[in-house]
Amino acid sequence: MSTNCSIVWFRRDLRVEDNPALAAGVRAGAVIVLYIWSPEEESHYYPGRVSRWWLKQSLAHLDSSLRNLGARLITKRSTNSISAILQVIQETGATQLFYNHLYDPLSLVRDHKLKQDLSSQGILVRTFNSDLLYEPWEVNDEEGRAFSTFQAYWNKCLNMSYDPSAPLLPPKRIVAGLQCKVSTIVYKGEEILAKLAV
Repeated sequence: MSTNCSIVWFRRDLRVEDNPALAAGVRAGAVIVLYIWSPEEESHYYPGRVSRWWLKQSLAHLDSSLRNLGARLITKRSTNSISAILQVIQETGATQLFYNHLYDPLSLVRDHKLKQDLSSQGILVRTFNSDLLYEPWEVNDEEGRAFSTFQAYWNKCLNMSYDPSAPLLPPKRIVAGLQCKVSTIVYKGEEILAKLAV
């Protein structure tokens, strides 16, 4: 099934404003908006009670914002984000995946593998900087190494030959792509997010 729609994968960037992955997905056409709850991938950084409460509230707010724009948030519970994304691609026929960078070592390894796996299947994968003024690999000393003091780093940022990207407005509307099955996200016997489908 080929639907020429895109998946926008939300992770820690649970907002419609200043979200370059969402903006790119909307420009590309129909969008499936996806969040995957996969705390096992966080290793020993499993989110605590307050983090889970914040996540529940943030996902509800994000879903409300998306519905006002014409889409809804698809949530998946999985122990493996890559397999969950592959399942959504299979269910919807999506041909593109957009997401914003994460910079922790676990995410970098997973994202690299995801990009390789999907690219080998003909899925276009595009990633974006949504959190930093400049990407870490753009701001180095004269020998190409990371700075060891903030002042040297900041001086380099102030003298970059180009400005950081300006914040983005939220999309005016989203054309929703084909929908897929929604998971109820549950952890340790406690439901953190009911099905967002109406």
